[in-house]
Amino acid sequence: MKFVASFPDTLVKGYRPGRVPRAVRSEQLLDLADRLFAERGFHAASMDELARRAGVSKPVIYDHFDSKEQLFATCVRRTGELLADRVATAVREESDPRARLRAGSIAYFRFLQDQLQAWIVLFDDEEMRDARFAAEASRIRRRQSDLMIHLMAETSGTAPDHEGRTRLEAMTLAIAGAYESLSLWWHKHPEVPPEELADWLLDLIWPGLEQLTKHLAASP
Repeated sequence: MKFVASFPDTLVKGYRPGRVPRAVRSEQLLDLADRLFAERGFHAASMDELARRAGVSKPVIYDHFDSKEQLFATCVRRTGELLADRVATAVREESDPRARLRAGSIAYFRFLQDQLQAWIVLFDDEEMRDARFAAEASRIRRRQSDLMIHLMAETSGTAPDHEGRTRLEAMTLAIAGAYESLSLWWHKHPEVPPEELADWLLDLIWPGLEQLTKHLAASP
């Protein structure tokens, strides 16, 4: 469930049938699977439909991905990696702690804006409560939490062995849950701009985070 516009047909354009490089075909299948899973969810999406859209036979798909489960898990993993990269890039462009958090928040919500339905499949559908895929969703949560932990630790000068590190990790996990819940709420209120959503959330969480980082900075 890649949250970017992609054009999988152009990936294979120019190659003769049966001559598409393996890496190019895999990318095409993943892009098409992103769309299909976002439209229908895991259970309703069929490999027959994916094969039809890709213009290949099902054995070609299974040559690249052992199962529909593996294909779905790979799509989820790509989503998490792309989201983490987008947020990290936005954060690095700012220096002030609050501005960095705001920039990261806006990047997060903009990333979801055009593909919010895919995010619902990822975190609200029963598929992701399946143990086969829950681990992938957990990795996405952990990457976002780790980024915030790094940001707050850097702001307060908190080393990994600092006595307040446990509290910092607990609070950032709670905040990550707030982002996720707000994203699901946004599904029903898409008229709210990403920037406004980010500002609402920062108004709520920044005072506590600011106090926490000051406390950690003052602690031995």
